[in-house]
Amino acid sequence: MAKRLAAAWTAAYGAVHVWWLVAGAPEFGRFGESFVPGEWPPIALAVLATTACLLPAGRAAVALGWAAGAGLVGYCFLFALDLVGLLFGEPLDVPGFLVRGAGVAAGVLTMLRAVAARRLVAGACPACGRSHGSSPESRTDPSPRWAYVAAYAAVAGAVARIAGQLADWPWATGDPAGPIFLTLYALAGTLLPMALVHRWGRIWPGWVPGVAGREVPRWVVLVPAFLVGGGLAGYFGIAGFSVMLTEGTGQPLWWTLTVIPGYTVWGIGLLVAAASYTIMTKPPCVRAFAPA
Repeated sequence: MAKRLAAAWTAAYGAVHVWWLVAGAPEFGRFGESFVPGEWPPIALAVLATTACLLPAGRAAVALGWAAGAGLVGYCFLFALDLVGLLFGEPLDVPGFLVRGAGVAAGVLTMLRAVAARRLVAGACPACGRSHGSSPESRTDPSPRWAYVAAYAAVAGAVARIAGQLADWPWATGDPAGPIFLTLYALAGTLLPMALVHRWGRIWPGWVPGVAGREVPRWVVLVPAFLVGGGLAGYFGIAGFSVMLTEGTGQPLWWTLTVIPGYTVWGIGLLVAAASYTIMTKPPCVRAFAPA
């Protein structure tokens, strides 16, 4: 049922865009439907997503599902800005809000199908999704190597971006908000990604009074990781590169090559490391410890 729903939704999303290609699309807000230019990208992504949803479980379904699903969510990244605008009472671009919301839903459904296909391919536990014997089973296990790579790539991207900020910072203004902003910036680029892969990000360390040795609530780390990672990867990875390639940034070359890629690597690294943290902070699986 879930497979059919995902395939039907993505196909319908693509069909609407084919109709708009023939009959003309509605008027969207000042940013258009997406930061990504052209009428064919959503159609191509919908075709790939529908194909991924209909493929039998296998490596091709997993790879294509993740790529197409992430592509749809990235294409509809303006949906996040729509939601922020609603919170602040800004005028709503109704056609854009509806179609972008449908695109995000299509992307999420496609990625869920990819997750289900990966579990079947890997022979993962149907109860918790872990591959018992090769996946971390508890918060005290070491993070997988790929998570460390992602986390420290995020740190590298953040350092590159912060270095660009320091080089271009108007220090002479004496604005007290500047150092505070940079401090929070640095924490999100160093402490946050490292908390996703080190034990002290899952179990409070001994130097934290009152809670030492207790489990860190998942939301304390995952909410900022997904918000910051998704925002940076979407805004700069999609919008930033689109503007950079089509219009240019109007900034010096060193700024362009430092800031936009730095933000993008920072965001993607956070998202990948957060996926590992999500697995490791799940409750222990009863099946893993059940007698044979």
